[in-house]
Amino acid sequence: MTTTPLEDVTLGSALATLWQRHRQTNLDRISLLEITAANVLRADVDDDAIAKGADAAHKLAGSLGTFGFDAGSRAALEAECLLREPVIDGRVLAEAVTALRASVEEVGDASLMVTDAEEPDVVLHGHTFAAHITSSDTDLIARLTVEAAAIGLAVTSTNALPSGDSLNTDLPSSVIIDDQPTSAWTRPDLLRSVSELADKVLIIVLTDCQSFEERLALARAGASGIFPRSQGSPQLISFLAEALTQQVPAHSAILAMSAHAGLVTTLSDALSEPDGRLEIQADPLEFWHALEERGADLVIVGFEGPQVSGPDICRMVRGHPRWNRLPVIVIGEHDPRYIQEAMAAGADDYLHTNVSSHDLGIRIRHHLESARLAQSRSDTDPLTGTDNRAAAERSLDQLLRLASRLDEPFALALTAVDHLDVIRETEGSAMADVVLRRLGARLQVEFPGENVVGRWTHDGFVVGIYGVTGEAACERIADVLRAFSGEDFPTTSGKLARYTFNAGVASFPADGSSLSSLQRLSETALRRAKTSQKNILITGERPPDGTPDVVDVVLVEDDDTVADVIEYALGLRDYSFLRFSDGAEAARALGEGLVKAQVVLLDVGLPSLDGFGVLQILRSQGILESTRVIMLTARSSEAEMLRALGLGATEHVTKPFSIPVLLGRLDQTRARASA
Repeated sequence: MTTTPLEDVTLGSALATLWQRHRQTNLDRISLLEITAANVLRADVDDDAIAKGADAAHKLAGSLGTFGFDAGSRAALEAECLLREPVIDGRVLAEAVTALRASVEEVGDASLMVTDAEEPDVVLHGHTFAAHITSSDTDLIARLTVEAAAIGLAVTSTNALPSGDSLNTDLPSSVIIDDQPTSAWTRPDLLRSVSELADKVLIIVLTDCQSFEERLALARAGASGIFPRSQGSPQLISFLAEALTQQVPAHSAILAMSAHAGLVTTLSDALSEPDGRLEIQADPLEFWHALEERGADLVIVGFEGPQVSGPDICRMVRGHPRWNRLPVIVIGEHDPRYIQEAMAAGADDYLHTNVSSHDLGIRIRHHLESARLAQSRSDTDPLTGTDNRAAAERSLDQLLRLASRLDEPFALALTAVDHLDVIRETEGSAMADVVLRRLGARLQVEFPGENVVGRWTHDGFVVGIYGVTGEAACERIADVLRAFSGEDFPTTSGKLARYTFNAGVASFPADGSSLSSLQRLSETALRRAKTSQKNILITGERPPDGTPDVVDVVLVEDDDTVADVIEYALGLRDYSFLRFSDGAEAARALGEGLVKAQVVLLDVGLPSLDGFGVLQILRSQGILESTRVIMLTARSSEAEMLRALGLGATEHVTKPFSIPVLLGRLDQTRARASA
């Protein structure tokens, strides 16, 4: 199997993005080499410092070429060889390290399409969306494809202006039209295409024409977004994700307090469509009890009540830490004094008691959409009071950097409520929200202070725990599970229900040194926890029933920089995989049958046990009879290649390697393993 043109483009842009993620790590390695070279010239260096310098050079030699820094990879390999000599030539070493630094700085970040912009805050969980890009700019397509992939948005592309007929067979959720000055179509063609598609899909136009008249014409044709062609890809995809999310039917909970029969009828008619749940209470105490127990997305109250007025309810809602952002609509007589009092109390809207059901429905949907938009833009998840994903990622990154700087452990856990979609379907969205809210509250109580608790997915949270190992984190998460699973929740049948969650844990430095690696490892552990009899699993832990993990590929690589690139490439081909960063751990898991794979990608330079040692164990235990091994190494001597092949390796790939070449070798090896 060969890479497709779009796959090549996507991978090329992904390498640029991944380089930015690991850029500082590699620059730190170069700085370490510079210090080592200076100390060698001064004859002020010990064996331990030399070993650390050689290790840094080894990792640079293996990773820089993959990102396109071929000269840097060669310079790093030269530096490694020099540092492993009995007598080190300091002058030649200094020249090699100088060339290494220059090779990286000469390329520059701009040509790598790297951006410091944050990833979009909106993640499209639970919904399937697709975008179609019309452009002949492969660079633009690559950047948009990578950014879209980060939020689960599938992308297709052509260079022909789309029409309703051309897209009818597989209508995407959105279309991005790149209107370049050299485009084959005319201005009327563009406007006609936008007008034809606007009622079917969301349209975004990229154009260099930013005059008022041009924007007006595109807006009248139905374009939902009009961006300059120079606009950054993250901002464009973030806008697109936000717009698509707003198009998802809102299954919202509306809570009303009114004893007015006519208003009750109007409310019922306004929400006759199956896009929400309406609950009406006449008694203020019952109304407040319903809000506390079942929650709501919007509140409607009559101005006058037998005991409590609409403005009173507004003040109570605005003063509540959980509900203070809820939209509140007050309905009453058209009296300026009433309107002023309601608005002063914090109402978002005031409507006359004779409002039609149609107009009321429009107002309700408007306030719900505005509330959802405000929620997505806030750092705090209003539903649970925890950080949202964007804010959590920033805090996790800071906490991991602190742990690395102070040489402290750090654990990352991902949780997911069991069968939350079923709860939402059977008990309603409000009850599912209550379950999430209670779990979020328990996690915040258990992990306060410098720890991080954030809403990560539609059904779960991320927890960053400073100063603890993975095992200790599992124990603390288990305490939360025991307490949470003992809570009672009301159901529509009148009975009480109890719910549980799953969790996957990865830790620094045992499992990985980058936030992206820890996230992926904990995601893998979470998937395994969902399919096992144990709710909480740490990376590498064996499920209690002894059933092995069966994957396409096992990656054994201790360098996060290289591992990130390979993992991305494996994901591009939809290969299932597990990663180990420790040789002894990988040998134990594979040798004891805890993990089974068609192919093992095995690095040579590993902690605890090097790749040759791992390969020897796999051979002695008969694993190689059903599993093929591709060796990965920054060294390429004939003796080393022969040693790997003699121990049973199928292939030997020298770092730095081309990802398409590695994927080709992997495809061939898997095909032979399946034959």
